[in-house]
Amino acid sequence: MSNEISVTTDLRITVDNLQYASLPQSYNADISVGRGPSPGVLTVPTTGIDADFSILTQPGLCRLMNLDATNYVEYGIEDPETGKFYPVGELLAGEFTVLRLSRNLGEEQGVGSSSATTGPTTNTFHLRADTATCDVLVEAFDT
Repeated sequence: MSNEISVTTDLRITVDNLQYASLPQSYNADISVGRGPSPGVLTVPTTGIDADFSILTQPGLCRLMNLDATNYVEYGIEDPETGKFYPVGELLAGEFTVLRLSRNLGEEQGVGSSSATTGPTTNTFHLRADTATCDVLVEAFDT
């Protein structure tokens, strides 16, 4: 099977002397298993929350949408061993984005402090609200 997914984006900027329109505007992708969207709407606190992709074998394309009318949300990776959050993007109120999750999401990167008997704790896809709790739609699909 091929081209079961179609992704379309269009970025246009008009300000002062800047006139910009992005190309290409769409691409097709493959999906082998019809699972998703998962996990759905998450209530994201200012302390953060992990997105649970456990019903998916290998999360791939993912759509994130901030459903809040006022506050922004950050997304990125959290290392549970250190408790550190590494934000890589943010969604302002009402914004959305489509991204492809790494096939290595959840893999231990670098040297960890876990014992060999229990195995490493894995990194997680994490969301954190800035000022107040926000609902965020997280729609991930198997690759």
